[in-house]
Amino acid sequence: MRSTRTLPHALVRAATVFALSAGLAAPALVTAPAAHAAPAPADVTRTTTLDDGRLDVGLPYNTLWAKVSVLASDQPGAPVLATSEELNWHDYDSTTQRPSGWTTRNPVRLPEGTALGDYPVSVDYRLWDGKVQHWNGGSYSHKLRTGVSALSFDRASTDYDHRDVTLSGRATTADPSTGEHTPARAGTKVKVVLSTYGRDWRKVTATTVTGADGAFSLPFTPNAEIRGGTATVVEPAADTVPTDAYPVPAVTVTRTEYRIGTRIDKRRLLLGGTTKVSGRVERLTAEGWRPFAGAPVVSAQRPPDGQHPDSVETIGGAPAAADGSFAYAARPRYAGTEGVYTFLRPSLYLGDSYTPTHDWSQLAVPRPAAFTNVKITLSPYGEVKAVGRLTGSCWDDNRVQLQISFDGRHWQNLKTGTLESGTAGHCPFTVETMGYVSAYYRVYHAESDWLTAAAGRAVHLSRTLTRFSSYSFTPDRPRVNGPLTASGVLQRKVGGVWKPYVGAKVMLVVKPRGENTWYWATKGKTGSGGKYRLGGTAYSDATWAVITEPAGGHFYSETKGKYIDAR
Repeated sequence: MRSTRTLPHALVRAATVFALSAGLAAPALVTAPAAHAAPAPADVTRTTTLDDGRLDVGLPYNTLWAKVSVLASDQPGAPVLATSEELNWHDYDSTTQRPSGWTTRNPVRLPEGTALGDYPVSVDYRLWDGKVQHWNGGSYSHKLRTGVSALSFDRASTDYDHRDVTLSGRATTADPSTGEHTPARAGTKVKVVLSTYGRDWRKVTATTVTGADGAFSLPFTPNAEIRGGTATVVEPAADTVPTDAYPVPAVTVTRTEYRIGTRIDKRRLLLGGTTKVSGRVERLTAEGWRPFAGAPVVSAQRPPDGQHPDSVETIGGAPAAADGSFAYAARPRYAGTEGVYTFLRPSLYLGDSYTPTHDWSQLAVPRPAAFTNVKITLSPYGEVKAVGRLTGSCWDDNRVQLQISFDGRHWQNLKTGTLESGTAGHCPFTVETMGYVSAYYRVYHAESDWLTAAAGRAVHLSRTLTRFSSYSFTPDRPRVNGPLTASGVLQRKVGGVWKPYVGAKVMLVVKPRGENTWYWATKGKTGSGGKYRLGGTAYSDATWAVITEPAGGHFYSETKGKYIDAR
């Protein structure tokens, strides 16, 4: 038994002394594996016949000597057909997943004329304890061994114009009696498994059979890189065992670089409408940039994703003409301001695999807008106020207009306001300005890149004008804490004519000298002819006035303030 491992000289001497002290003749050459503490003796765990006819035995690494024998049968006293004491140690092979063990240096050769079949194996071995042990079990496969011995593709790389490859191979059969290799029998079944990677890993499996010369071929259209695989003989005849799988060579992918330019005929488009996309696409060739005839041009509202092409919905597309030009109608699928991205349908053979080449065109598709909870009021002081919510997008430049019409048909802007911050697409607003005596009002949103045009319901608002046609304060110089009387006439305009306003609530107010606050002094109502008379007390120098109290359907009025110096 020979090993590729070596021991320190001291350990080699110690092993030799140990063997001799046991009264046993040491083998001609015993080379143990690297030094380790000797574990307890272990039985043989397996026997495996390798493709080249060698026998692999599962023995511990600290085995000092071993002999393997192939027997004619499992009967007691059966003759030995072959034996070997020359074995080499090998570690675990992660590629073939072959366990560690001891392998005969040369293939096992059985006597000429030995029938094909499986033959029992016996193993004699000695561990560190010096005791020779005997084990019967396992088998040696003395059969024809058929497997794939050659593989090649007809091209090393695929590209946009050449996506098909043909795998050619040959299967051969080894005869353990003679060691000769001949073409596999015609009709031998071969299974090929490709490991491909495009946007993810995939397995491609196909089977074929060999011809009389052991040759076979298989066509593939992988649409991906071929990063290896296996070719294995399957379903062999009873006198044949398949050899280990043969590796499949790799096939790379060559990408085609392209450039594209586009234009669209609209800048803004309502959802459901179409825009014309046109342009030209070229590919880079050995002669430079040339028209990319037949290129699959598409448009979308999102940039292309080379790793997840199905995640981007296209809105139109067409193959490029012979001169590389293209034109087609695109219909946006949803509202937004993302614009239009035009590119070639993502492919492993085109451009960058992560962010494919594309061109962008500006296009806005406004979201539907609508007004809710709108309330428009006209105050007694002539102020018109509109409050409500606009459903849609709450961008700062989305503005709401308060509009006015005097006939309910022709509208003009009265005041423009901006949307406030909202939630869930509901954007509140408030617009205030001075109104008119009688008019129609509504809120309106002009079409923008973010929202469609929307108009609220029109409402008619009006109030009756009022005025103090005459007023006076007597006496002109009252005494301090003396009486003061305000009198006059209040009118309202009805049918275009000023008439006495009977029953209106009026109030005498005063602002003491040096102050900015008005205080009410006396309240009352107008009588016959719209006349009123209100009394107060002049506590100090002050400014006096008479005002109307807010009343439904009427505008507010007030007299001019009169400064009165109390004596």
